[in-house]
Amino acid sequence: MKKKPYSLWKRELPSGKTYYYARFRLDDGSWSTAKATGQTTKSAAEAWAIDYLSRGQIITRENITFKDFASGFFSWDGTYVQSMLLRGRQIGRRHAENQQAYVDNYLIPEFGELKLKYLDSELIQEFAIELRARGLSASTVNHILTTLKILLKEAVRKKLVQVLPDIAMVGGAKAEKGILTIDEARRFFALPWPDTRYLAINLLAATTGMRLGEILGLRRAAVKDGYLEVNASWERGKGLKSTKTGRARMVPLLPKVQKVLMDIINYSPYTEPTDFVFYGRSRNSPLDHKIVQKRFSDALAKIGITEEVRRNRGLSFHSWRHFFNSLLINNHLPLMKVKALTGHSSDQMAEHYFHPDEYQDVLAITGRIL
Repeated sequence: MKKKPYSLWKRELPSGKTYYYARFRLDDGSWSTAKATGQTTKSAAEAWAIDYLSRGQIITRENITFKDFASGFFSWDGTYVQSMLLRGRQIGRRHAENQQAYVDNYLIPEFGELKLKYLDSELIQEFAIELRARGLSASTVNHILTTLKILLKEAVRKKLVQVLPDIAMVGGAKAEKGILTIDEARRFFALPWPDTRYLAINLLAATTGMRLGEILGLRRAAVKDGYLEVNASWERGKGLKSTKTGRARMVPLLPKVQKVLMDIINYSPYTEPTDFVFYGRSRNSPLDHKIVQKRFSDALAKIGITEEVRRNRGLSFHSWRHFFNSLLINNHLPLMKVKALTGHSSDQMAEHYFHPDEYQDVLAITGRIL
């Protein structure tokens, strides 16, 4: 007798209602993660499972998205809330509804299409900064982050993700921690730079939001007329790797930044299209991350931001990425466009914002700091 490609089981909730859940057999013989059918009878659950299979929507540990996992997570009759009640945990219906509202209104719009396994501390930190820049109070942001932490703890427990990302709460008076002011940025770039490679690296970070690894991984062929084509990142100890999204993206360049880049390229001892723009001691590797970080700290000291102040404010080279995000959001640039620019977008976002002519508003905003 041929085995069914799905299995069903029912669960009676403390409320007295009975719901069916389904799992689906994968090609390797293992089972998919459980999926609530929303059905109260076996026949209806079987019909639901057959329809689900016909639409090719089986969710595995590899392809499960944030939306797959978080949709209805805090619903009162859902698995999580009811399991907490069975364990004797006190959870009020209103509290559960509020948490689900945070999921639906903030977390799913932000991370919905992202595979759960790719949600990391950097994405979460930038999300928190974006929320504060949009005017949400520190208290509200922390409620949202706490809700996210509960979700991810459950994902770890179910072995859908291996490690719980670090989720730092925000403080009301420290919302701008880790971000330079526009005045500080202007004074930073007004400094003399004997080696223009370090000037260009900081300029790119501040005016494009690129990660340091993406900047160091730039090849000469990636520098186009008015934009960069970013498709790789340099990782210490690992070398050149594809970007986090696995796709190339267009990054618009200010004319002043393009000029600095072209000067570096024109005077470089390495001339092959695959050579690094920010070459290091040899053509096989770019400048070292630690040296770039050190030059960043040295420049801060020259504009009056001492080592102690830098540490207290949480400033690092990565602060340029937060600076860029906040600058665009505070100037009311659509969040979808910001995410496409910084490489946190879905395929649909990236495809919509791909032509350099569509970035004139971005260049007008970032050009103010130079």
